[in-house]
Amino acid sequence: MRSFYMKKGMIFLILMISMILNSYGESINISADGAVALALENNLTLQSDSLDLSMKERTHDTAWNAFVPEISAGGGLSYSQMLFADPDPIYYSSTNEKWTVSASVSASLSLNAGVATGMKQYLIDYQAGLLSYDDAQKKINRDVRKQYFNLITMETNLKLKEMDIALAQKRYEQARENYRNGLISELEMLQSQVTAENNKPAYNSLLTSYKNALMNFKLILGVPGSVDLVLTDSLDDLHLYKLDADDLIEKYSANRMDVLMINKQIESLKNTRKLKYQSERTPWVSLSSTWKTGVVDGFNGDNWDQDVWQDSATIGLSLSFPLDGFIPGSSTDVALENLDDQIQQLELQRQLIFDAAEVEIRNLVMTLQNSIDTIETYALNVDLAEKSFELATEAYGLGTRELLDVETAQSGLLSASLNVLFEKYNYKTKLLDLEYAINSDDISAILEEK
Repeated sequence: MRSFYMKKGMIFLILMISMILNSYGESINISADGAVALALENNLTLQSDSLDLSMKERTHDTAWNAFVPEISAGGGLSYSQMLFADPDPIYYSSTNEKWTVSASVSASLSLNAGVATGMKQYLIDYQAGLLSYDDAQKKINRDVRKQYFNLITMETNLKLKEMDIALAQKRYEQARENYRNGLISELEMLQSQVTAENNKPAYNSLLTSYKNALMNFKLILGVPGSVDLVLTDSLDDLHLYKLDADDLIEKYSANRMDVLMINKQIESLKNTRKLKYQSERTPWVSLSSTWKTGVVDGFNGDNWDQDVWQDSATIGLSLSFPLDGFIPGSSTDVALENLDDQIQQLELQRQLIFDAAEVEIRNLVMTLQNSIDTIETYALNVDLAEKSFELATEAYGLGTRELLDVETAQSGLLSASLNVLFEKYNYKTKLLDLEYAINSDDISAILEEK
């Protein structure tokens, strides 16, 4: 895991240097890995999650403060004199008027068996935060890669459409020349012109969709809209893998992120119940100490040494045992029973997650296997369509085929090429879904290529 994030960090550093060097240029090259690194660095939600994780880490690291006693200090000043009595003038003196200055320091600490359990709860909360943060990163990794290869697919689709338009325009120019030479009718020439023009609206619509998707992608990456992104990866080097649903379920279903997180929730709830029990049904030991000092008549007379100084220190130890928690139907008793039920609910939910995980992995494997077969079939269709288009174009040039035959062959080639393109994209996205479903950092490291 550490090497994975180190790799992401290096990619991000390289990209930052590249963007600085190209800040006055027009474009930057970016791979799928680079796009993920930028998205992870600039995602505001992830930054907020990181702050939340930092707070949980700080709380866990300072859990020892449960043993720090409560310490307080105080001071006081009082004045006293006779109020209602009529003092005998013979015995009355100014010493009957007294000033008293006092100060005190006290400390107390209460402990029971729940203190250690409470400290453990901080660790569980921090571990849960790590899982949540890791899951958020993995989802960003998956979703950014999907968008990256969606843009690749749209780019390739645009190029195929451009080729289709260029060929249609070329045929129209050829048809116009043939019409001038009296080789074809005006209707055939106009048909070729209509075909060339009809392709343009669909292309323009696709181009607009691509620009919008690219703009949103730049926003996710934190790249200025004025910078042109050159996507360097492609779907041409797609790897097809051997897949075994039973093997994947057996080895990786227990390590899924949703399973790990609900396991941590169950652990947290069990620890919370233990903490509640120990706090309400085990003895409390209280330690206390106080030191007091004071001086009487501190402001009367010129010499403080003649005043009366006093001090005292006390140390206390007490033991208390809460009993109301043992009464059936008490708030403590009800709270513990509710926690037991909540734990059971989470355990049932965990079983549902396992069942859903098995179905998800099997469906993904079946979809991927179907995509592999479909890609191989479509690849053969492309070869056949290319050959058919070449022959039709050659025959049309010799006058042995009609324009409709060439257009049909061209349409078949475009359709076959698009089928392969879209199926490759479907395969790639489902492979990313499978990678997330089994909680793998790199699925190529655990699967064997066909």
